[in-house]
Amino acid sequence: MRVGIDARTLSGPYTGDRTYWRGLLAGLGAVDRENEYVLYVRKPIEGEPPPGLGPNFRWRTLPTPEADTLWMLRGFPEALREDHIDIAHTQYNIPLLGSPCPVVTTVHDVTFALFPDLFLPRDRWVLNGLVPRSMRRAARVIADSECTRRDILRLYRPRIPPEKVTTILLAADSRFRPPPGGQESARRASNSRYDLGGRPYVLAVGVLQPRKNLALLLDAFALIKLGPTAPPHRLVIAGKRGWKNDELDRHLEALPDEVRQEIVFTGYVPDGDLPMLYGGADALCFPSRYEGFGLPPLEALACGCPVLCSRTSSLPEVVGDAGLLLPPDDSSAWANALDKLLSSETVRERWRERGPGRAALFSWEKTARETLRVYEEVVGDRTSVTRH
Repeated sequence: MRVGIDARTLSGPYTGDRTYWRGLLAGLGAVDRENEYVLYVRKPIEGEPPPGLGPNFRWRTLPTPEADTLWMLRGFPEALREDHIDIAHTQYNIPLLGSPCPVVTTVHDVTFALFPDLFLPRDRWVLNGLVPRSMRRAARVIADSECTRRDILRLYRPRIPPEKVTTILLAADSRFRPPPGGQESARRASNSRYDLGGRPYVLAVGVLQPRKNLALLLDAFALIKLGPTAPPHRLVIAGKRGWKNDELDRHLEALPDEVRQEIVFTGYVPDGDLPMLYGGADALCFPSRYEGFGLPPLEALACGCPVLCSRTSSLPEVVGDAGLLLPPDDSSAWANALDKLLSSETVRERWRERGPGRAALFSWEKTARETLRVYEEVVGDRTSVTRH
Protein backbone atom coordinates (compact mmCIF):
# COMPACT_ATOMS: atom_id res chain seq x y z
CA MET A 1 0.00 0.00 0.00
CA ARG A 2 1.29 3.45 -0.92
CA VAL A 3 0.06 6.30 1.29
CA GLY A 4 0.24 10.00 0.40
CA ILE A 5 0.31 12.53 3.24
CA ASP A 6 -0.47 16.23 2.82
CA ALA A 7 2.37 17.26 5.14
CA ARG A 8 2.49 20.98 4.36
CA THR A 9 2.04 22.07 7.98
CA LEU A 10 5.38 20.45 8.82
CA SER A 11 6.98 23.31 6.87
CA GLY A 12 5.53 25.98 9.13
CA PRO A 13 5.65 27.13 12.77
CA TYR A 14 4.43 25.09 15.72
CA THR A 15 0.67 24.48 15.50
CA GLY A 16 -1.71 21.74 16.55
CA ASP A 17 -1.87 20.50 12.95
CA ARG A 18 1.91 20.27 12.84
CA THR A 19 1.98 18.45 16.18
CA TYR A 20 -0.52 15.93 14.81
CA TRP A 21 1.57 15.07 11.76
CA ARG A 22 4.79 14.86 13.77
CA GLY A 23 3.23 12.50 16.29
CA LEU A 24 1.37 10.35 13.78
CA LEU A 25 4.35 10.02 11.44
CA ALA A 26 6.65 9.12 14.33
CA GLY A 27 4.13 6.48 15.36
CA LEU A 28 3.81 5.12 11.82
CA GLY A 29 7.59 5.02 11.53
CA ALA A 30 7.71 2.89 14.67
CA VAL A 31 4.96 0.40 13.76
CA ASP A 32 5.07 0.16 9.94
CA ARG A 33 8.14 -0.77 7.90
CA GLU A 34 6.22 -2.35 5.03
CA ASN A 35 3.90 0.21 3.46
CA GLU A 36 5.29 3.16 1.49
CA TYR A 37 4.64 6.76 2.49
CA VAL A 38 5.09 9.87 0.35
CA LEU A 39 5.10 13.11 2.36
CA TYR A 40 4.11 16.11 0.25
CA VAL A 41 5.32 19.58 1.25
CA ARG A 42 5.56 22.94 -0.52
CA LYS A 43 9.04 23.68 0.83
CA PRO A 44 11.65 21.81 2.89
CA ILE A 45 10.54 21.46 6.49
CA GLU A 46 11.91 23.77 9.17
CA GLY A 47 13.58 22.24 12.22
CA GLU A 48 13.86 18.54 12.89
CA PRO A 49 11.81 16.06 10.84
CA PRO A 50 9.56 13.60 12.66
CA PRO A 51 11.89 11.08 14.32
CA GLY A 52 12.32 7.44 13.38
CA LEU A 53 11.18 7.51 9.74
CA GLY A 54 12.60 4.54 7.83
CA PRO A 55 13.42 4.06 4.14
CA ASN A 56 9.73 3.46 3.39
CA PHE A 57 9.13 7.21 3.92
CA ARG A 58 10.15 9.77 1.33
CA TRP A 59 9.60 13.48 0.89
CA ARG A 60 8.33 15.18 -2.24
CA THR A 61 8.40 18.95 -2.56
CA LEU A 62 5.71 20.55 -4.70
CA PRO A 63 6.89 24.18 -4.85
CA THR A 64 3.82 25.47 -6.65
CA PRO A 65 3.34 29.27 -6.55
CA GLU A 66 -0.40 28.78 -6.23
CA ALA A 67 -2.53 29.52 -3.18
CA ASP A 68 -3.14 26.66 -0.75
CA THR A 69 -6.64 26.09 -2.11
CA LEU A 70 -5.32 25.65 -5.66
CA TRP A 71 -2.54 23.41 -4.37
CA MET A 72 -5.20 21.12 -2.93
CA LEU A 73 -7.40 21.29 -6.03
CA ARG A 74 -4.69 20.71 -8.61
CA GLY A 75 -1.07 20.23 -7.44
CA PHE A 76 -1.76 17.60 -4.81
CA PRO A 77 -4.12 15.40 -6.88
CA GLU A 78 -1.73 15.47 -9.83
CA ALA A 79 1.12 14.33 -7.57
CA LEU A 80 -1.03 11.53 -6.13
CA ARG A 81 -1.71 10.32 -9.66
CA GLU A 82 1.95 10.51 -10.71
CA ASP A 83 3.07 8.57 -7.64
CA HIS A 84 0.34 5.90 -7.96
CA ILE A 85 -0.87 6.56 -4.41
CA ASP A 86 -3.43 4.07 -3.06
CA ILE A 87 -4.81 6.30 -0.30
CA ALA A 88 -4.21 9.92 0.77
CA HIS A 89 -4.49 11.49 4.22
CA THR A 90 -5.19 15.18 4.88
CA GLN A 91 -6.41 17.42 7.67
CA TYR A 92 -9.81 19.14 7.29
CA ASN A 93 -9.66 19.67 3.52
CA ILE A 94 -9.56 17.24 0.57
CA PRO A 95 -9.33 17.74 -3.22
CA LEU A 96 -12.95 18.66 -3.90
CA LEU A 97 -12.59 18.49 -7.68
CA GLY A 98 -11.58 14.87 -7.51
CA SER A 99 -8.72 12.62 -6.46
CA PRO A 100 -7.19 9.58 -8.18
CA CYS A 101 -7.42 7.66 -4.88
CA PRO A 102 -9.62 7.62 -1.78
CA VAL A 103 -8.86 10.31 0.80
CA VAL A 104 -9.05 10.08 4.59
CA THR A 105 -9.24 13.40 6.43
CA THR A 106 -8.68 14.15 10.09
CA VAL A 107 -11.01 16.77 11.59
CA HIS A 108 -9.77 17.89 14.99
CA ASP A 109 -12.88 19.87 15.88
CA VAL A 110 -15.86 21.71 14.40
CA THR A 111 -15.75 24.80 16.58
CA PHE A 112 -16.27 26.99 13.51
CA ALA A 113 -19.83 25.61 13.40
CA LEU A 114 -20.41 25.36 17.16
CA PHE A 115 -19.01 28.79 18.11
CA PRO A 116 -19.04 30.91 14.94
CA ASP A 117 -18.71 34.15 16.92
CA LEU A 118 -15.21 33.09 18.01
CA PHE A 119 -13.88 33.21 14.43
CA LEU A 120 -13.05 36.00 12.04
CA PRO A 121 -15.71 36.28 9.30
CA ARG A 122 -13.37 35.21 6.50
CA ASP A 123 -12.09 32.15 8.41
CA ARG A 124 -15.63 31.17 9.34
CA TRP A 125 -16.74 31.44 5.71
CA VAL A 126 -13.81 29.34 4.43
CA LEU A 127 -14.17 26.63 7.09
CA ASN A 128 -17.92 26.30 6.68
CA GLY A 129 -17.47 26.12 2.93
CA LEU A 130 -14.66 23.55 2.81
CA VAL A 131 -14.76 21.28 5.85
CA PRO A 132 -18.34 19.88 5.67
CA ARG A 133 -17.95 19.24 1.92
CA SER A 134 -14.60 17.56 2.51
CA MET A 135 -16.07 15.30 5.20
CA ARG A 136 -18.95 14.30 2.92
CA ARG A 137 -16.62 13.40 0.04
CA ALA A 138 -13.88 11.75 2.10
CA ALA A 139 -13.68 7.98 2.23
CA ARG A 140 -13.37 8.20 6.03
CA VAL A 141 -13.23 10.94 8.66
CA ILE A 142 -10.98 10.59 11.69
CA ALA A 143 -12.01 12.50 14.85
CA ASP A 144 -9.65 13.13 17.77
CA SER A 145 -12.21 12.25 20.44
CA GLU A 146 -15.65 10.82 21.01
CA CYS A 147 -16.81 14.37 21.70
CA THR A 148 -15.69 15.53 18.25
CA ARG A 149 -17.25 12.47 16.63
CA ARG A 150 -20.59 13.15 18.35
CA ASP A 151 -20.51 16.79 17.31
CA ILE A 152 -19.76 15.92 13.66
CA LEU A 153 -22.67 13.48 13.54
CA ARG A 154 -25.02 15.82 15.39
CA LEU A 155 -24.31 18.66 13.00
CA TYR A 156 -23.95 16.83 9.67
CA ARG A 157 -25.89 13.56 9.86
CA PRO A 158 -27.42 12.01 7.72
CA ARG A 159 -25.11 13.25 4.95
CA ILE A 160 -22.20 11.95 7.05
CA PRO A 161 -23.24 8.53 8.42
CA PRO A 162 -21.90 7.18 11.74
CA GLU A 163 -19.88 4.39 10.13
CA LYS A 164 -17.86 6.97 8.22
CA VAL A 165 -16.44 8.70 11.33
CA THR A 166 -13.79 6.93 13.42
CA THR A 167 -12.46 8.14 16.77
CA ILE A 168 -8.69 7.88 17.17
CA LEU A 169 -7.24 9.58 20.24
CA LEU A 170 -3.98 11.53 20.18
CA ALA A 171 -1.01 11.39 22.56
CA ALA A 172 1.77 13.43 24.13
CA ASP A 173 5.20 13.25 22.52
CA SER A 174 7.80 11.17 24.35
CA ARG A 175 9.78 14.31 25.23
CA PHE A 176 7.03 15.22 27.70
CA ARG A 177 8.05 13.53 30.93
CA PRO A 178 8.86 14.55 34.51
CA PRO A 179 11.98 16.77 34.48
CA PRO A 180 15.13 14.66 34.99
CA GLY A 181 16.54 17.14 37.48
CA GLY A 182 13.27 17.61 39.33
CA GLN A 183 10.77 20.45 39.36
CA GLU A 184 13.14 22.97 40.92
CA SER A 185 15.68 22.47 38.14
CA ALA A 186 12.99 23.01 35.47
CA ARG A 187 11.70 26.06 37.32
CA ARG A 188 15.17 27.63 37.42
CA ALA A 189 15.63 26.98 33.71
CA SER A 190 12.23 28.50 32.91
CA ASN A 191 12.96 31.53 35.07
CA SER A 192 16.26 32.05 33.30
CA ARG A 193 14.83 31.61 29.79
CA TYR A 194 11.74 33.79 30.28
CA ASP A 195 12.91 36.25 32.96
CA LEU A 196 10.34 35.27 35.60
CA GLY A 197 12.25 36.87 38.46
CA GLY A 198 13.04 33.60 40.22
CA ARG A 199 9.39 33.11 41.16
CA PRO A 200 7.13 30.04 41.18
CA TYR A 201 4.53 30.20 38.47
CA VAL A 202 1.22 28.97 37.13
CA LEU A 203 1.18 28.20 33.40
CA ALA A 204 -1.30 28.56 30.53
CA VAL A 205 -0.44 27.27 27.04
CA GLY A 206 -2.13 28.00 23.72
CA VAL A 207 -2.68 30.54 20.97
CA LEU A 208 -4.31 33.68 22.33
CA GLN A 209 -7.83 33.50 20.90
CA PRO A 210 -11.35 33.65 22.39
CA ARG A 211 -11.92 29.90 22.59
CA LYS A 212 -9.08 29.55 25.10
CA ASN A 213 -11.12 31.62 27.59
CA LEU A 214 -8.06 33.32 29.09
CA ALA A 215 -10.12 36.28 30.31
CA LEU A 216 -11.64 33.95 32.92
CA LEU A 217 -8.16 32.88 34.00
CA LEU A 218 -7.09 36.51 34.42
CA ASP A 219 -10.10 37.11 36.65
CA ALA A 220 -9.41 33.99 38.72
CA PHE A 221 -5.73 34.88 39.11
CA ALA A 222 -6.65 38.38 40.21
CA LEU A 223 -8.99 36.99 42.87
CA ILE A 224 -6.25 34.94 44.51
CA LYS A 225 -3.55 37.62 44.16
CA LEU A 226 -5.83 40.19 45.85
CA GLY A 227 -6.98 37.75 48.51
CA PRO A 228 -5.77 37.51 52.13
CA THR A 229 -3.35 34.64 51.40
CA ALA A 230 -1.96 35.76 48.06
CA PRO A 231 0.54 33.19 46.74
CA PRO A 232 3.92 34.35 45.41
CA HIS A 233 3.21 32.88 41.97
CA ARG A 234 3.27 34.59 38.62
CA LEU A 235 0.91 33.68 35.80
CA VAL A 236 2.84 32.72 32.65
CA ILE A 237 0.80 32.67 29.42
CA ALA A 238 2.75 30.89 26.67
CA GLY A 239 1.47 31.27 23.13
CA LYS A 240 1.46 33.55 20.14
CA ARG A 241 -1.20 36.21 19.76
CA GLY A 242 -4.09 35.00 17.60
CA TRP A 243 -7.33 36.83 16.80
CA LYS A 244 -10.28 38.60 18.43
CA ASN A 245 -8.49 39.38 21.68
CA ASP A 246 -10.47 42.51 22.56
CA GLU A 247 -12.08 40.90 25.61
CA LEU A 248 -8.72 39.61 26.86
CA ASP A 249 -7.15 43.04 26.42
CA ARG A 250 -10.02 44.69 28.31
CA HIS A 251 -9.67 42.26 31.21
CA LEU A 252 -5.95 42.84 31.34
CA GLU A 253 -6.31 46.63 31.34
CA ALA A 254 -8.96 46.49 34.09
CA LEU A 255 -6.67 44.61 36.49
CA PRO A 256 -4.92 46.52 39.27
CA ASP A 257 -1.27 47.28 38.52
CA GLU A 258 -0.07 44.95 41.28
CA VAL A 259 -1.83 42.04 39.55
CA ARG A 260 -0.98 43.00 35.98
CA GLN A 261 2.74 43.08 36.74
CA GLU A 262 2.51 39.47 37.92
CA ILE A 263 1.37 38.25 34.47
CA VAL A 264 3.95 37.30 31.85
CA PHE A 265 3.08 36.85 28.17
CA THR A 266 5.93 34.92 26.58
CA GLY A 267 4.68 35.03 23.00
CA TYR A 268 5.45 32.07 20.75
CA VAL A 269 7.29 29.29 22.60
CA PRO A 270 9.53 26.84 20.68
CA ASP A 271 8.57 23.18 20.87
CA GLY A 272 11.64 22.32 22.91
CA ASP A 273 10.82 24.76 25.72
CA LEU A 274 7.42 23.32 26.58
CA PRO A 275 8.60 20.31 28.67
CA MET A 276 10.74 22.71 30.73
CA LEU A 277 7.81 25.10 31.27
CA TYR A 278 5.41 22.30 32.24
CA GLY A 279 8.01 20.66 34.45
CA GLY A 280 8.69 23.84 36.43
CA ALA A 281 5.07 24.96 36.86
CA ASP A 282 3.01 24.40 39.98
CA ALA A 283 -0.10 24.09 37.80
CA LEU A 284 -1.33 24.22 34.23
CA CYS A 285 -4.58 26.17 33.90
CA PHE A 286 -6.57 25.32 30.77
CA PRO A 287 -10.00 27.02 30.91
CA SER A 288 -10.82 26.43 27.23
CA ARG A 289 -14.47 26.59 26.17
CA TYR A 290 -14.06 23.76 23.70
CA GLU A 291 -11.32 21.36 22.52
CA GLY A 292 -11.35 18.60 19.94
CA PHE A 293 -8.75 16.84 22.08
CA GLY A 294 -6.61 19.22 24.13
CA LEU A 295 -2.93 18.34 23.97
CA PRO A 296 -1.58 20.83 26.56
CA PRO A 297 -3.34 19.16 29.53
CA LEU A 298 -2.06 15.74 28.45
CA GLU A 299 1.47 17.08 27.91
CA ALA A 300 1.37 18.68 31.36
CA LEU A 301 0.17 15.45 32.97
CA ALA A 302 3.02 13.58 31.28
CA CYS A 303 5.46 16.07 32.84
CA GLY A 304 3.96 15.62 36.31
CA CYS A 305 2.40 19.07 36.34
CA PRO A 306 -0.94 19.41 38.20
CA VAL A 307 -3.75 20.27 35.78
CA LEU A 308 -6.84 22.41 36.18
CA CYS A 309 -9.03 22.40 33.09
CA SER A 310 -12.56 22.94 31.91
CA ARG A 311 -15.01 20.09 32.23
CA THR A 312 -16.26 20.65 28.70
CA SER A 313 -16.04 18.97 25.29
CA SER A 314 -13.28 16.35 25.02
CA LEU A 315 -11.27 17.41 28.06
CA PRO A 316 -12.77 14.89 30.53
CA GLU A 317 -11.84 12.14 28.03
CA VAL A 318 -8.25 13.34 28.10
CA VAL A 319 -7.72 14.22 31.76
CA GLY A 320 -9.93 11.62 33.43
CA ASP A 321 -9.45 11.68 37.20
CA ALA A 322 -5.84 12.88 36.96
CA GLY A 323 -6.76 16.58 36.99
CA LEU A 324 -9.23 19.05 38.44
CA LEU A 325 -12.22 19.62 36.14
CA LEU A 326 -13.93 22.99 36.57
CA PRO A 327 -16.79 24.95 34.95
CA PRO A 328 -15.54 27.23 32.15
CA ASP A 329 -17.74 30.14 33.23
CA ASP A 330 -17.06 30.42 36.99
CA SER A 331 -13.93 32.40 37.84
CA SER A 332 -14.59 31.99 41.58
CA ALA A 333 -14.48 28.21 41.27
CA TRP A 334 -11.16 28.48 39.44
CA ALA A 335 -9.79 30.87 42.04
CA ASN A 336 -10.81 28.59 44.92
CA ALA A 337 -9.34 25.47 43.30
CA LEU A 338 -6.12 27.23 42.36
CA ASP A 339 -5.76 28.78 45.81
CA LYS A 340 -6.11 25.38 47.51
CA LEU A 341 -3.61 23.83 45.12
CA LEU A 342 -0.98 26.53 45.48
CA SER A 343 -1.28 26.66 49.26
CA SER A 344 -0.42 22.99 49.80
CA GLU A 345 2.68 21.18 48.56
CA THR A 346 1.06 17.93 49.71
CA VAL A 347 -1.95 18.50 47.45
CA ARG A 348 0.28 19.42 44.51
CA GLU A 349 2.40 16.33 45.00
CA ARG A 350 -0.70 14.12 44.99
CA TRP A 351 -1.76 15.54 41.63
CA ARG A 352 1.79 15.36 40.26
CA GLU A 353 1.90 11.65 40.97
CA ARG A 354 -1.31 10.96 39.04
CA GLY A 355 -0.33 12.65 35.81
CA PRO A 356 2.31 10.44 34.16
CA GLY A 357 0.24 7.28 34.65
CA ARG A 358 -2.75 8.88 32.95
CA ALA A 359 -0.63 10.18 30.07
CA ALA A 360 0.87 6.71 29.57
CA LEU A 361 -2.57 5.42 28.52
CA PHE A 362 -2.13 7.39 25.28
CA SER A 363 0.62 6.79 22.72
CA TRP A 364 1.36 7.85 19.16
CA GLU A 365 2.11 4.24 18.30
CA LYS A 366 -1.43 3.31 19.29
CA THR A 367 -2.73 6.28 17.26
CA ALA A 368 -0.66 5.09 14.29
CA ARG A 369 -1.90 1.48 14.49
CA GLU A 370 -5.52 2.59 14.57
CA THR A 371 -4.93 5.02 11.68
CA LEU A 372 -3.19 2.31 9.67
CA ARG A 373 -6.23 0.10 10.24
CA VAL A 374 -8.42 2.82 8.69
CA TYR A 375 -6.14 2.99 5.64
CA GLU A 376 -6.32 -0.79 5.22
CA GLU A 377 -10.09 -0.85 5.56
CA VAL A 378 -10.58 1.89 2.97
CA VAL A 379 -8.14 0.37 0.46
CA GLY A 380 -9.59 -3.08 1.11
CA ASP A 381 -13.13 -1.85 0.48
CA ARG A 382 -12.04 -0.20 -2.74
CA THR A 383 -10.20 -3.32 -3.93
CA SER A 384 -13.22 -5.47 -3.13
CA VAL A 385 -15.52 -3.18 -5.16
CA THR A 386 -13.07 -3.13 -8.09
CA ARG A 387 -12.83 -6.92 -8.17
CA HIS A 388 -16.58 -7.27 -8.25
